[in-house]
Amino acid sequence: ALEAGSSTCRIEGKIKITLHGEYGNMDSVSDRHLSNAAAIDTGLKGIFVKDVQGARMDMHGKIYHPTWTRLAAAVPGPVSSAPSVRNIELFLQDCVNWPDNGKIIVTTSHVKDTRGYNFNEEATIANSGVQCVVVDGREYGKITLTSPLEHYHHAGEREYQCEVGLLSRNIVIQGNDKSDPTDDTPLECDSTSSGWTKMPCPDTFLTGLGGHTIVIGQAQGRLRGVEFYRMGMTNVLGRYPVHFHHHDPESGSVSMMTDCSVHRSYFRAISIHDAFNLKVERNTAFDISGHAFYLESGVEERNYVQYNLAAFVHPINGAQMMPSNVVGNTLQSDTILVPADHSASGFYISNAHNYVVGNAASGGWAGIQFPVLPEPADKTLRFNGIVPKDRPSLLITGNSVHSSSWFAQNSGAVYEGGSLYWAEDDLESETLIYNAGRVSSERYTRYTKDDDGNADFFRVYNTTVWLVNVGATGWGKRAEINGFEVSDFQNRAIFVLFTVWMNSVVINCRSSNAQHVPDPGSRSNEKRFNNGKSWSGFFTYDHLMKHILTNWAVSNCGGVARGLSPWVEGGDEDTGNSGFVTIPVNGLAPEVQLVSSGMKYDWDSLGGEEFVNDSIFFAASGPDGIYSMQYQSNWEDSDGSWTNRVSATNTSTVMGPARAGNWWHLDSRPGKCEIRDGWKFPQQLCDKDDRHLGSMFTVVMPQVNQQGSAVLSMLDPNANARKTRQGSMTHFGLMGDSSVATCTPPQTCGETTARSWDPDLTGPYNHEEYGGWYLAFDQGTPTHLSIQKIQLDDDSTMIQAMTLPPGTTSGDVSVYAESKSRTYNFASATSLAEVRSNIDKYFHDEATNTLYWRVIAGFVESDGSYGWIDRASQGVAGFSREGLHVTATTSKNQLQIHIKVNCETDVTGAFCETKPSFLVPEMGCPDGQVMVAIDKCGLPCELL
Repeated sequence: ALEAGSSTCRIEGKIKITLHGEYGNMDSVSDRHLSNAAAIDTGLKGIFVKDVQGARMDMHGKIYHPTWTRLAAAVPGPVSSAPSVRNIELFLQDCVNWPDNGKIIVTTSHVKDTRGYNFNEEATIANSGVQCVVVDGREYGKITLTSPLEHYHHAGEREYQCEVGLLSRNIVIQGNDKSDPTDDTPLECDSTSSGWTKMPCPDTFLTGLGGHTIVIGQAQGRLRGVEFYRMGMTNVLGRYPVHFHHHDPESGSVSMMTDCSVHRSYFRAISIHDAFNLKVERNTAFDISGHAFYLESGVEERNYVQYNLAAFVHPINGAQMMPSNVVGNTLQSDTILVPADHSASGFYISNAHNYVVGNAASGGWAGIQFPVLPEPADKTLRFNGIVPKDRPSLLITGNSVHSSSWFAQNSGAVYEGGSLYWAEDDLESETLIYNAGRVSSERYTRYTKDDDGNADFFRVYNTTVWLVNVGATGWGKRAEINGFEVSDFQNRAIFVLFTVWMNSVVINCRSSNAQHVPDPGSRSNEKRFNNGKSWSGFFTYDHLMKHILTNWAVSNCGGVARGLSPWVEGGDEDTGNSGFVTIPVNGLAPEVQLVSSGMKYDWDSLGGEEFVNDSIFFAASGPDGIYSMQYQSNWEDSDGSWTNRVSATNTSTVMGPARAGNWWHLDSRPGKCEIRDGWKFPQQLCDKDDRHLGSMFTVVMPQVNQQGSAVLSMLDPNANARKTRQGSMTHFGLMGDSSVATCTPPQTCGETTARSWDPDLTGPYNHEEYGGWYLAFDQGTPTHLSIQKIQLDDDSTMIQAMTLPPGTTSGDVSVYAESKSRTYNFASATSLAEVRSNIDKYFHDEATNTLYWRVIAGFVESDGSYGWIDRASQGVAGFSREGLHVTATTSKNQLQIHIKVNCETDVTGAFCETKPSFLVPEMGCPDGQVMVAIDKCGLPCELL
């Protein structure tokens, strides 16, 4: 055993252990690589606790409490109006018992944090420099430094505050003075990505050879109040300042690293490798190469990573620059042992089934990263059956991040993404592969499951982020973000995909610190922070989302916070395409995917209630020549709080693009609809009442896999489906024409709304008594139309129609449902009313050549029957939180409704050669009544 003190008798005196060794003196093969023998020698420049029962390392230094805290008052730095003494006397949120001449760090309050752009400061406490003081009845800490700080460090009342951490301990384990890397210049290089001027240099800081400690197997390690300095061997496997390695769970339950500090480490702060039940608490890590608090392989569970500070964290061999969501792979190599270190973060949580509580991250590619590991990143554990990416979160709460996510356009300071894996088809692979961005396949996407293998949610609670590029980003399939506060972001507050509940989100777009934060560069991703035209509070996505937003609060996001004219005299004109809410209009058509409630606005900081009518409230991002999102994006504001709109009937507000014309104009009666035409992306806001929102694919067959029609490439091999008009959609009773010139995005449509070859069709409906969707195709009547991927509320009525070529008989038409290759034939009805009241009938009105059918979220059972799908048994349950609901979508395999027409075809074989007339079905109102809404008839006076 190696002992210094005990759990009940801490060492009060000073102990210093120096570990010796250097490159070039150990049979190294070069100035940055150890020989094979040296690389596997665990005793080389290290403390090695063997895998032997009873072996242990017990180091118990003096308790300094807390080991880190936050400023209680700002450090003014060079601000001339502030008293200079405030740069030498720091007020802290907690009383501390830190030592005289102790070394501290004060973290940056800038948005960028790199070696070449460093506003962290190290300082020394003066003799008799620690006090407790009482201000307004509350106790604070006060420390006096030997020399003043040079930079501004923020501490805002009811905002955020920079961390202050103690580095000194009375027990020190350190590498010798030959530990530092020799390749330590330049600090920054010209960026290879156009959005940034500078980036961390590759091929630098790779020769650090510090000391290391390792506790293996049955051995026990209790490290309390120890300072680790000049430790870690860059890119040498297993050589970290503190390393619990293949650690027995019983030993883990009595092992710990608490109240320690790690600074100037060349490879991590601590690695938890195949270890369980460890306590890693109240530690301070500063100036760390590679991921700092590191769960190494992805099998590590039930560990307590709590109340730690990680600051000034550096990628290895250059940072992954990520100008879009999709980037290329990087491979393990001689210059980077773990390619995920290109995106080194304060906390690398490769398995969410741990306690990650109360930690703070300053700097790093991300502050807290939850990477996606389809199997353990240790070749000896690769086939043990654990799927790290899918493990449920045990408890992730109370963490904070700032000055992070600088190197990517869309990755967040809290980042659920980045895939580390072995090549799937190489069972003997020796090379790890890393992709820092979004990888769409199921193998590289988080599908959280509970311990029984059932679908579960990745849950994160009570997180605070500030001075970040993006607050949080996630690519996983199911998540709950419950309690999230973000301030001073430069691109987006939050950007999380797929099925997500975002509850209790607080967005403070600009704090009082914003005036102290300069843009670090002149290129597009470096000058966003002070460009009020470029950032968005909430950025939605185009499709495949199910978002429920509840209980948000927003402040300081108006024109004044953006510094724009006319809100600020002399400010820039608002020529950007960003708003508080920004919708990407260059994507695929959306399903019904977003419902919200419980928004609270701080009107005083937003410029008053007019904020929700200002141009900067709602915007569209991306090229405007794409049909889908331009005309079919949608949002249900269930209580009117997001739009600050009160409905006379106490119903939801449905938002849809005003450019879509009458498609989202649900009701023509007074007070039922309005257009917010002051927004950059004007929206139609209407009372929902008893209507539904629905979505589906309508595919002119044949189909390209699970996506759109293969026919477009027959017509034009170079055509873009989202930019090429296919036809139009119209509510029954609206008699507009369907000529190609009707509307082309971004033009505003009229009674008829244009559609592209994007197969999504989304809109409002309730066709129980009146109304329906009329579909027209510019090429003519499809010979085979497939309705699939259906998102409709149970027991609702959706009617659709299209016109057939002249001379088509009922015998030329067939309609049937298909589920898992089982088919069910619809019967021919004698009226549209019969179709409305039956789920399995169609009506061919030979007088008008109109074909009507009903769409449901149905299923053909194994006994041949057809009805509404049993959502529970078929795995298509909807998503509900706090009384709000997003309906699930059936798969193509679960249901297709086929409409086939026998006719002479055009050259593609996909359309009838004779084109039909454009003839929208009438509303069918009783005598004396007129169409007053898309699904209602009423007296003419109701329109007055």
